[in-house]
Amino acid sequence: MLDGFSLTIAILVTLLLGAAATAWLWRVRRRQEEAAAGIDALAAMRWREFARLVVEALHSRGFEAESVEQTLEHGPQAEVHLRLDGRPWLLSCKLAGARSRLGVASVRELADAVRFNAAAGGILATPARIDADARRSAAGLEFYDGNALWALVGPMLPASLRDDITANARRSSVRETALAWAGAVVIGVLVGFVPAMIGNDTVTAQAPSQSVAPAASTASPKPVAAAATDPALAPPADPNRDQFERGEVIQAITNLPWVERVLWSTSSTLLIQQSEDVDQLQVEEVCSVLARYDALRASRLQLQPPAGSERKVRFLQCRSY
Repeated sequence: MLDGFSLTIAILVTLLLGAAATAWLWRVRRRQEEAAAGIDALAAMRWREFARLVVEALHSRGFEAESVEQTLEHGPQAEVHLRLDGRPWLLSCKLAGARSRLGVASVRELADAVRFNAAAGGILATPARIDADARRSAAGLEFYDGNALWALVGPMLPASLRDDITANARRSSVRETALAWAGAVVIGVLVGFVPAMIGNDTVTAQAPSQSVAPAASTASPKPVAAAATDPALAPPADPNRDQFERGEVIQAITNLPWVERVLWSTSSTLLIQQSEDVDQLQVEEVCSVLARYDALRASRLQLQPPAGSERKVRFLQCRSY
């Protein structure tokens, strides 16, 4: 089984779609196809055959025809005279193609005939479709077109013709049902992969948030504190600052009255040429100057005695590292 594929979901979706399609095809679609085929068969009849079927169907509903054969002799333009409960009615049979439409003219023609003959009502039967505007143009008329005509005349068709129509509709429903189940299977399989796709989207959405965490931790103040306490992690000293501080030391010590000359013999040794012999108290003046600078307070002092002095060169250190 493929990873992430849900067989249960696929089967449920297939069964639901297939069952719904089957029910609709056999209960609705098959009847629609039978009606459409029957209406086509009625439209292909001769006008006299069509009119006789309509009269026979209306007879089962209480209508009685008067001089049908004489009326049929006058052709499609003639109205068949009927009686219902002793009152006269007129029947107009308009034979036309099932895809054609009857307009206002045909309806008004029957309405005028009803008024001229003082009939109680009129009936218009046709395989064609009657326009909605035509229906509204004449009140008191009954219309049988499309499915309504098939429901009226269908039971009157010969059994052989009706069986053929039913068989053709059944074969069409079988084909359409097979296609519907094939489509249901395809959709079911596709839906079965939905849980896997949702899972992949969730993992993808979580991945960026996990990768952001280290970046956030690097921005925390902890490394900064470590750099402040650990000399190995401290930022490098500014060389310009070091030179500036050394110059200030030389300038301050040069101003002392017992100092003749001052220079840095090495980076950690300050050489002081004395103009006179001095005691420890004067040396402390030098140490007080160096104490102002963290990087220089532990420097070594090289005290050079003045010319003619019997003292030797002294090396001192004001502060230890």
